[in-house]
Amino acid sequence: MRYFRNEKGFTLIELMVVILIIGILVAIAVPVFNSARQSAYDRTCQANLRILDGAVETWKAANPTSPYPKNMTELEAALVPDYVKSIPVCPMDGDSYTVTGDGNTAPSITCPNEHHYK
Repeated sequence: MRYFRNEKGFTLIELMVVILIIGILVAIAVPVFNSARQSAYDRTCQANLRILDGAVETWKAANPTSPYPKNMTELEAALVPDYVKSIPVCPMDGDSYTVTGDGNTAPSITCPNEHHYK
């Protein structure tokens, strides 16, 4: 049997090496992508909490005799639409932030997904 060495194309070994290299690159890229996505969620969550804190303080400056909001319902009634367009939610899964307060001090606003950035 005669072998033709002049034929153009890739051998099975060459294709397997290329597929192996692509697999290694994907194995490196996926964890990096997931880490970047989690980092973006964390930064967005932090920004949302800073926005809410700033809006509460701005509201309190405009209403010095009113008590601070004690829960999410009071917070939303106080801030929307004059201080924020809408109350943001956690970017990870869309859950509402948790608001706890006593009315005498600024409320504690936390993320329900273990992102306690206060």
